[in-house]
Amino acid sequence: MTTKGMNLTDKKAIITGAGRGIGRGIALALAEHGADVLVCDIMGENAEKVAAEIKALGRKSAWLKIDVANEEDNQKMADTAVDVFGRIDLLFNNAGIVSMSRIQDLTVKEWDRMFDVNAKGVFLGTRACLPQMLKQESAKIINTASQAGKMAWPLIGHYCASKAAVILFTKACAMELAPKILVNALCPGTADTDMVRSELVWASEIYGQSQETVRKGYLDVIPLQRFAVPDDIAKVAVFLASDYSNFMTGQAINISGGQTMF
Repeated sequence: MTTKGMNLTDKKAIITGAGRGIGRGIALALAEHGADVLVCDIMGENAEKVAAEIKALGRKSAWLKIDVANEEDNQKMADTAVDVFGRIDLLFNNAGIVSMSRIQDLTVKEWDRMFDVNAKGVFLGTRACLPQMLKQESAKIINTASQAGKMAWPLIGHYCASKAAVILFTKACAMELAPKILVNALCPGTADTDMVRSELVWASEIYGQSQETVRKGYLDVIPLQRFAVPDDIAKVAVFLASDYSNFMTGQAINISGGQTMF
């Protein structure tokens, strides 16, 4: 048996929500392993900066400001990738949002926006890229779900529901698109990102506890006793993007420090 390592040389990738946090970490890791990357984010300035970082690594990159909940933006994303790179080998539907609210205070607007970005965004990105990907010999789709798509949490019921939708959509795509396109999901646990830092503030306000108390409560249920960092998730993303995962599809992989084990 021979192994080639996690070699993504000349793979052409798209990643949404790549302007910061986990998305930025994945985008840079892909480039470090040889991929060219289209960086997409609703925060265009952030996307532009990450694209510049990728170019500094010696890889080709472009960026787009997009709202993944918008159908036309997703089509523009797919068209741009084909125009710039000629093909789409890897699609990372990573963009997502979170908010916190007790169920009785949750508005329809907040519920709908959560599903528009977290669930519909994955569908729209996938559908827009499929015509090109199906023309190719092979391709991969990786969706960022969450451990919250597998286990319920208070104050984020709408987020849990949206990420559960991502997991089941991933599995349905894996069945329908096999064997040409492999589709898997990442299920990160609590990570040291701007999103989670916002959660700590919101939970502190809702529960009337200090942020340190809330943070300790989060840590106490993680067997590895630390939050994930973007690099933890990025390494698994590179594995899924590489040939090392070529007999895997329809999986929702936990990266939670042991907090989620199913």
